[in-house]
Amino acid sequence: MTTTKEQKSSLQEAIADLAKDLQQDVQEIEAKPETTKGHYGFYLGLLSQWKNKEVRKVVALALIQAGANEEGVRSALELAGG
Repeated sequence: MTTTKEQKSSLQEAIADLAKDLQQDVQEIEAKPETTKGHYGFYLGLLSQWKNKEVRKVVALALIQAGANEEGVRSALELAGG
């Protein structure tokens, strides 16, 4: 399936909106003591809520955009099967 410019723009807007919604959660997670590398344990808990692999990827991108530790989110996404 080919992605049009309009679809990419729409997806980027959705990720940005989701990042705004997740920003408070990310700030709280990042402020906690790091019990797992990059807080991947907390991010794994968040990402595991969605069964759909593509949805998990979108949420992961939004978390990173919201300021989450990128390494932690990517590790969590990998562990979640994403």
